[in-house]
Amino acid sequence: MALDRQTIMRDDFPSNRRGYDPGAVDAHLDRIADAVDEMRRQAAAPAPLSAQAGEQVKAIVEAAERGAQEIRDAAQAEAREHIANVTAAADRLRERIEQMERDMTQLVIDLREGADRLRGDLDGLQAGTDALSTARAATPSAPAPSPTLPEPRAVAPPPEPRPEPEPAAAQEPAAAPDPPATHEPKNGDSAAARIVALDMALSGTSREDTDRYLAENYDLADRAALLDEVYAAAGG
Repeated sequence: MALDRQTIMRDDFPSNRRGYDPGAVDAHLDRIADAVDEMRRQAAAPAPLSAQAGEQVKAIVEAAERGAQEIRDAAQAEAREHIANVTAAADRLRERIEQMERDMTQLVIDLREGADRLRGDLDGLQAGTDALSTARAATPSAPAPSPTLPEPRAVAPPPEPRPEPEPAAAQEPAAAPDPPATHEPKNGDSAAARIVALDMALSGTSREDTDRYLAENYDLADRAALLDEVYAAAGG
């Protein structure tokens, strides 16, 4: 018997003068009760072992599929994150290497420029040393200032005895006079004069003696300005 609303709520019972036939109604309700009891027995009865095993296997398979999918999703996410981290680290390492290459290139350039400047300074120092050596070899040393002594008082010399005249044969011939001294031409090289004046100033020679020496040996346009510059540089 089909247990549905239409079957339960039927109203096509045979009637008599008193209404529905009680026997027909009771029989209908009995059939309904029997059907409900049968349904309850079927629901309460345990399912067959094969059906239970099939449901468990199905649940296990579904759980395994869900777990495998979750594992795959997690592995893919972790792999994507790892790849992103490795890519970022590789980019940073490449930028650092490029920066180091640029720094090394600039360092080599700076070292070359510094070496060139040092070579030029050494060449200039060598040239100045050679010029100073040449000037020292070409010019005499500055005369040391002679100490001034007090003038002696005028005292009448005692009379000297007259020497007896020697025989004419014993007299030696008079020495020939010295040839007149020749003065060297003055040098007009202001650079050499500056080096000599600086050397004299550093050695403690007075400005007057240096001026006199330059006047005697060099033909300078402005000797006073050169002496001012030299003695200012020498600190005195």
